Amino acid sequence: MAGDSLRSDIWPALEAGAWAAYIPQDGAWAHERAELPEGHEQYTRLNGLSELPDWIKTINRR
Repeated sequence: MAGDSLRSDIWPALEAGAWAAYIPQDGAWAHERAELPEGHEQYTRLNGLSELPDWIKTINRR
């Protein structure tokens, strides 16, 4: 999962056992904010969609 909402995208994916990449966007709604899952093995933070293909390659090598 790649998304810009910690609450609606990232945490549900991690709780389901999936990998999750947080791509923060300016102007996120306040109700979508949540604690960062720092240290979670299947979580990463990306600076933009352009980094997504390399992250997916990294996951596939595991």
